[in-house]
Amino acid sequence: MNGLDLLAWIIFLMLFAYVSKELEIYRIIKEIESYISLYRYIRDKAVSTVISSFREVAAKVGSKIDLRGLEQRVSNLIEAVLIPPEAKDPFGIIPKLKHVVLTQDRTLTMEVRRLLPEAKAADVENLKNLLMAAHELNYIYKAVEHIYRQGRRFKSLWLLIQLQAQLPFLSEYVKALESSLESFSNGYPIGDSAGPMVAALFIKKHASADLQLEEIAENTIVAEVPFNGRKVLVVKAKGPSGVTGRLDDALERLIVRRGVKPAAIITVDAAIKFEGEKSGMIVDGVGVAIGGLGIEKFNIEDISTKHGITLYAVLVKMSIPEALSVMSKEVAESMEAALSRVEGIINERTKEGDTVILVGVGNTVGVVP
Repeated sequence: MNGLDLLAWIIFLMLFAYVSKELEIYRIIKEIESYISLYRYIRDKAVSTVISSFREVAAKVGSKIDLRGLEQRVSNLIEAVLIPPEAKDPFGIIPKLKHVVLTQDRTLTMEVRRLLPEAKAADVENLKNLLMAAHELNYIYKAVEHIYRQGRRFKSLWLLIQLQAQLPFLSEYVKALESSLESFSNGYPIGDSAGPMVAALFIKKHASADLQLEEIAENTIVAEVPFNGRKVLVVKAKGPSGVTGRLDDALERLIVRRGVKPAAIITVDAAIKFEGEKSGMIVDGVGVAIGGLGIEKFNIEDISTKHGITLYAVLVKMSIPEALSVMSKEVAESMEAALSRVEGIINERTKEGDTVILVGVGNTVGVVP
């Protein structure tokens, strides 16, 4: 091979490497664009569902609604952001975060009431859930598009590869949010309603006919139920609207203000399963089974630690799509098993004369009471 052939070979390799990189970027870009198109479609579907639900509720209560004004207001609410408190000094951040979250919730309620002043409380909460789902879908779509545009602008193969690798997992969450639109627009129980449903089944099975329900905190009820010589205080969000309640406030009022001394607190909640596990599998736990931002979990742990209260949990395993969509057959069929496990924990780990607090954790949409 002479020098000219060697030079030609080197040029060919360099050209091949360049073309290969450009083709790989093009392939990745097209794949990412297909995901972005899907996210845009689901985001637009969510917005349409929100507007349609507002119109249906308006028709149901006989209110007139300005469609153009509604579309603009929904667009503004979907674009609104929650600004978290400063975390450089983390001491006392939980009360600050709770204040911001409650302010956001009250503001959203006020906005829905402004559009539909005659709407029932359950409809207002379901509309709020739809708005929050649309908000989350809108944020995901914009965030993914932002990273995509940056990667394409700077021709950053590594940035595009990282985004491409995450999109299949993110798509599962997006499709789960899409499934939740049907649940909240129709008031059907979702997978995350497993905790409140177990609590409701316990009340239905063991409560007397003259049971009195007390709203002990905002959108949160407590029922005193006798069970095998124990007094069980069942706490859950107030159904059938799509709310999660103020569970930490409820326990604070029971234990701190009223002086209730429970032998144990049992939380029942949905939990994300591993890929090899079956949906509806029931698992025991120790601790507080509550997801979210960690506000209620922190407060309940703080109360129980100060008063030396034992913490038990019963978890109902399911996938992310199952948690946010209409409750699947497998999860629904596991409710009796979860209830039996709660009864077993009370019988095995407490004694007659004890007080036990049972907390149904999750969104109580479609679950009564």
